[in-house]
Amino acid sequence: MSGFAGVVCMDGSSPDPRLLERMAAHLAFRGPDATHIWSRAGAGFCFTLLRTGPAPQSSEQPCTLDGRVWLLGDVRLDGREDLRGQLEPSGEPIAAEVTDEELILRAWRLWGKDGLAKLSGDLSFVLWDGIERRLWCVRDLLGARPFFYAQSAESFYFSNTLEVLRQAPGVSSNLDPQFIGDFLLQEWCEDGARTVYRDIHRLPPGHTLVYSDGELCVRCYTDFPIEELLLLKRPEEYVEQFQELLEKAVRDRLPRGPCGIFMSGGLDSTSVAAVACKIARKNGASGPLRAYTIDCRPMFNDQEGILASLVAENLGMDIEILSGAYCLPYEGWEDSLRRTPEPCHDPFLLLSQKQYRQVQGHAKVVLSGYGGDDILTGQAWPYLTYLFRQRNFATIVQVYGRYILKHGRIPPLRGGFRTRLRRWMGRTNPLTEFPPWLEPHFVEQHNLRGRWQELQNSPKSCHPLHPIALAGLSSKFWSNVFESEDAGWTGLPVELRAPLLDQRLLRFLLRVPPVPWCMEMTLLREAMRGLLPEEVRARPKTPLLCDSIKHFIDSRKWRPLPLPQPAAELGQFVDWERLGTTLAKASGSTLWVSLRPVSLCSWLKVKGVVNEGQIR
Repeated sequence: MSGFAGVVCMDGSSPDPRLLERMAAHLAFRGPDATHIWSRAGAGFCFTLLRTGPAPQSSEQPCTLDGRVWLLGDVRLDGREDLRGQLEPSGEPIAAEVTDEELILRAWRLWGKDGLAKLSGDLSFVLWDGIERRLWCVRDLLGARPFFYAQSAESFYFSNTLEVLRQAPGVSSNLDPQFIGDFLLQEWCEDGARTVYRDIHRLPPGHTLVYSDGELCVRCYTDFPIEELLLLKRPEEYVEQFQELLEKAVRDRLPRGPCGIFMSGGLDSTSVAAVACKIARKNGASGPLRAYTIDCRPMFNDQEGILASLVAENLGMDIEILSGAYCLPYEGWEDSLRRTPEPCHDPFLLLSQKQYRQVQGHAKVVLSGYGGDDILTGQAWPYLTYLFRQRNFATIVQVYGRYILKHGRIPPLRGGFRTRLRRWMGRTNPLTEFPPWLEPHFVEQHNLRGRWQELQNSPKSCHPLHPIALAGLSSKFWSNVFESEDAGWTGLPVELRAPLLDQRLLRFLLRVPPVPWCMEMTLLREAMRGLLPEEVRARPKTPLLCDSIKHFIDSRKWRPLPLPQPAAELGQFVDWERLGTTLAKASGSTLWVSLRPVSLCSWLKVKGVVNEGQIR
């Protein structure tokens, strides 16, 4: 992921060149292939390049077509040929090797702000109009690329790297208590505009920010549309269209050089690997594909490494297996947390860091199987009620009857009946119990009980076929996942790409009849027939077989008590003594939840944040 940052001065002066140099230095880890600093009256930008492909990239940014509008950012477009086809009738021919940056500039010149919704891909960029002195900031629909900004009395600052904005004058490091509250309640912040720092903000996914004359305006510019149910004549057509879209999604993300793939023994990541190998063989790719897997044997009978190795052998790929059986909770955290710009609750963060270092030795791009569960493990109940409202009783009998005859059971309804039954019977889930160790004044001052109730409510969605899937895609969950895999967190110039979260693929899946295609990944299983070993293709969805933290406690290799000395700032958020009492009795989900303050404490100590805007 290339790095970028910029300053816009409200009075029209040129930014301090020393500030731009410091920003560029803090971005150097992102882009080892080139560094460029640009400054004019009113604005200054810096850019560090990570050359990845497969599309050509501009080696210098900002770039322009006309000397008036300049583009700066980290961009990777999907559907380049379709976009070229829409642009060419309105102007001169566009070369096949045109950069993604030039395509975006052409789209802006032709359509203006209305063209932003036509762009699809992993996008985080700005457009600076030097004459109107107006800055447009853009982030893609799923938030695959981060974007942060801050404002002082004289200037507007932005970057795809949060730590860079901490260099800006007039921007404090005061913590945002609402962000901390969300982290302690659910491990990530649902408010897509907040960061851990009160003065630094996120641009939410699918939003634009316009800055001009000292004023800024943030608006949503795109969203997933709710489209008609897709009815095809033959069942095979669903599989064929899905295969075509999946191949496009992988091809647009597959570099021409070496590439890594995070691969478990599950269907999502192995399907991405199978399609990537198929494309690489067809294109005669020069760079090898290599799989990366974490195996927890002998901690428990972990099949992931065995099945991933089977797939790798079947596809002719190399594979590197990292043992996760001996990594203790919070091991290596002091070094790992130096890279994470915000609190993180992953006691085994060291394993992720090690895996990224493995990839860095081989490639600049790694593919992931993220996203397969969102729609492909769907709900049968909304489709049933949809057909009932349409009075389409014949389809109900045909589709649901055929499923029952084939599988010997009704399709998974997932209508929330079990949850409501548990509530009616008075049973609770530890994950939905309000944490007793939160500091009472903090709870009262920020209405954390009310916030907790909000977070417990299922997200609302009006999609008639896939309400939970659309609600998940529209939430800030995936942008949080992408940011945790970003170079700003890993500290390494490796770019993660997720073909199964391609917008073209998701729009297709949101139109597909849930029964049978989205029941237990039926569509993906059919699409992988002949490409994956049957042991993997037909393997049912398998939950994690072992609680790693419980294993280390039971084997007396690690324990959560005694608690470390708390960070000075932690007392305003957590009752440390009561946390110790809770942890002494905690197990399972309660233990996991109650370790969140321990993770926050470690982060505060390592980052050296104090709540008066100073950095130690």
